[in-house]
Amino acid sequence: MQHLDWLILLITTGFVLLCVGYSFRERQWGVAVLAVGVLTMFSTLAFKMYISFH
Repeated sequence: MQHLDWLILLITTGFVLLCVGYSFRERQWGVAVLAVGVLTMFSTLAFKMYISFH
């Protein structure tokens, strides 16, 4: 159950970062926040693969 909690936290954080970054995409820091949100969503996939193959 602990892995599921971490996945939910990563997904929620990624969606929040994507929403904030998309809202401020005309500014330089908004694009950076958007990129961090994309990397967070990719880290969710990497973490799920780590759980599955470990």
